[in-house]
Amino acid sequence: MYHPFELVRCMELEREEDRPQDLLDSLPVELLIKVLRDQDLPVFTLAECRSVCKKWKEIIDGPELRNKIWNKSVIFYDACIDNTAYFCFRDRWIRRNITFGPKQVVAADGGLLCFNELLSTEYVMYNPVEDKFLTLNVPLEIDGEHTVIHGMLKYMVVGLVVDQSAKHFKLVLGGNLVPDRRRSLIYDSTTCTWSWLINPFPTLLNSMKVKRHSGRGRCVVCNGCMYWLVWDPRVMITALLIFDLREETWNVLAEEVMEDKLGALQIVAYEGCVCLLAMDWTDVELDRRSYDGIFLCHPMVRRMDASLIRRTRNLWVMEDGRAIRIYASGGSDVFFVFEEEGEDLEVAKYWAEIDMIIFLPEPPFRVAHEFRSWGLLPDIIHDPWCAIIPAPGVNAEQEWITQQQRHL
Repeated sequence: MYHPFELVRCMELEREEDRPQDLLDSLPVELLIKVLRDQDLPVFTLAECRSVCKKWKEIIDGPELRNKIWNKSVIFYDACIDNTAYFCFRDRWIRRNITFGPKQVVAADGGLLCFNELLSTEYVMYNPVEDKFLTLNVPLEIDGEHTVIHGMLKYMVVGLVVDQSAKHFKLVLGGNLVPDRRRSLIYDSTTCTWSWLINPFPTLLNSMKVKRHSGRGRCVVCNGCMYWLVWDPRVMITALLIFDLREETWNVLAEEVMEDKLGALQIVAYEGCVCLLAMDWTDVELDRRSYDGIFLCHPMVRRMDASLIRRTRNLWVMEDGRAIRIYASGGSDVFFVFEEEGEDLEVAKYWAEIDMIIFLPEPPFRVAHEFRSWGLLPDIIHDPWCAIIPAPGVNAEQEWITQQQRHL
């Protein structure tokens, strides 16, 4: 015989066992993947589906579906003034609130973005697919030598390289100013340590008053090396700075220029090479964009594909050509950004898979029509744009933090 209390409890258990599971949880993973992958859902719908539950988020961020949202290469805009980032995939701009701001993007590679505030010792790594960030702080002293002067970290260039298979990365701060010279720092995520590089920073750049803009200060990673374009407007010297990641050594090529101005020479990683695009505009010839300088003697450096650049003429009706900025992330896709005082901002993409140049949707933000000066130092001008190839996953050995927001 059951005690009345035990009988009631048994009835409750029977009802719970007979209760059907939540419909979403009961769907087989294979069926979910097939529905979400094969129904040609809009990017916005897939992005919203990530917020349904943890199971759906894992499926959409997985290898079967993530490229439908993070479509191979995406253009990124850093609206650092209001702590907001924008990503354009194919047919939609998606906004992300950046909770670790105010900081500006200073490097990108392998699906990671690196943020820093000028002269600060704090760097933040951010994976937009996972919406997670990792904070790194440069020690004030390494091996008995100070890394900062009066509390300020004064580096010349910063570069990031990511190992996609292991999700580890290295962050290089080149030309960090110490009391009597410039040295370089490197952070290795495999050991979670900062250290000084033994190889000295190039002597030529020690004496240069380096100005960084138009993609020149942004690092390009290609074939095991990092590349930067820097220049000194006082002596009209442009330099291609190279760091060999395997040997941990520096090299530099330099050339004199007759005239240099914003956007005159741009650098991108494109189809496995370091590509240079000249934007030498004159009243006589509006579209002389072929670079033929000394940097081409390096085996990994070549001119940007001239036929592709010529096709941008067709983007604007009744135009002989426009000054554009180009962004690429190592593959075959290229982004073109046109913004000029008094004109609407326009962004286009060369989509290699279909061999077409298409306009992206109108950006949902307003931008300054010149690169933003960073703080009180006019020699450092921030470029808010970059191209990345997103990648899911972060290294579980590190303390990545998920941002507190539900939507992409």
